[in-house]
Amino acid sequence: MSAAADLASRVAALLAQGGVEARPPSGGAGGWPADAAEPADVAALYGATDGVELPDGTRILPRGDVARATAWLVEERSLDWEDDLLVVGEREDLVIVLDLDVAGVRAGGGVLEVPTDGLASFQRVARSVVGYLERRLGVPGAEAASPEVRAREAAARRDLPALAAALAEPMYPGAERQVAHAALTLGALLSERGDEAAMDAFARSVEARIAAAPRGAGAPERAAAWRACEIAAREAGAEAIAAACAARAKGEVGTASDSA
Repeated sequence: MSAAADLASRVAALLAQGGVEARPPSGGAGGWPADAAEPADVAALYGATDGVELPDGTRILPRGDVARATAWLVEERSLDWEDDLLVVGEREDLVIVLDLDVAGVRAGGGVLEVPTDGLASFQRVARSVVGYLERRLGVPGAEAASPEVRAREAAARRDLPALAAALAEPMYPGAERQVAHAALTLGALLSERGDEAAMDAFARSVEARIAAAPRGAGAPERAAAWRACEIAAREAGAEAIAAACAARAKGEVGTASDSA
């Protein structure tokens, strides 16, 4: 099956789900922002429906409303958004944004959920709009979620292989705290096995916490992060790894690079 046919089949499957309300397709490509290439999955979706609403209230805008809605929100809220961030839908108090990441600087972009009272707090939840809708509907065989979501879910169920796989992918800017927690969990799981690779996972957790810390708070955040790693390793019964974490906590406090 070709990629186009596969997308058309996936769109047909999600539109056939109970409770989905779809508008008739507009019959053309007009209305999409002229300076932004329309992704293949979005084109497939709009080829079948000009906007859709799911039973949970998730709403994807008609194609012709995307540019207008984006321009209005950016101007109304004086947002410093990149030009390749597009408002494509909404749900309750969330705005659904498609990041096209034209320059390839934001981990490949994807579908973001943004709270209406915090329009700079992007949370990537899916790689594509069709994949996002599939997951909202619980369609069997849905496209995998974003690595941030997969890492969170894998950490919650302590699934080491899935967690390692998710963390191996580029993470979206602003996901540092999520990465810190997921990497800490990975370090703990590796510690249970006595695997020295736990130190690499813990180091990533520490660096993610530092990246999320306010300017000038690097030193105390680093020490606190390594202490958290020490506790996780000790709870896992890995005393040697815990001792290594404790030593790093003591040795890194007060360095010039952290307080710069």
